[in-house]
Amino acid sequence: MYIEHPYKYDGKYYANVDGKMIEITKEVAYAMNNFYRSSQPRKIEIKNEKGEVVERKLREIPYSETNGQDYEFSIEDFPDYSCDVEDSVISSVERRDIHKVINQLDAEERMIIYGIYFENKTQVQLAGIMGVSRQVLAYKLNTILNKMRRMYQENIF
Repeated sequence: MYIEHPYKYDGKYYANVDGKMIEITKEVAYAMNNFYRSSQPRKIEIKNEKGEVVERKLREIPYSETNGQDYEFSIEDFPDYSCDVEDSVISSVERRDIHKVINQLDAEERMIIYGIYFENKTQVQLAGIMGVSRQVLAYKLNTILNKMRRMYQENIF
């Protein structure tokens, strides 16, 4: 199957799939475009523990083998064939909603969520920063997660 990046024509979005133009939703078009752009080579910086840049290089892009034949890289050589555009769009919407819920939390609750889930700190590390025991932090985290679950399910954001 050959899929090209999406096109916009006359206010509608289309994808070229195996030579046929198929109408798609705006969300699917954006997800396809983001996926296509993320598969392009990009400069990355490798940093040490102090945050200093020690090396700059191009991010490697996985591609299918050509068995010695002279083929060009095309969009059908996706790095992940199991990627589903619909799931990508749904995940994007869910992430946006979760961030809206997080923004409704107070400053201490946000700090705990960001520390544990976005900065990958352990409960012991974060408890040390906050000046509380790990057990107190675990209780607060559980309370915050229950609050977020309730807010998400009730669409309070």
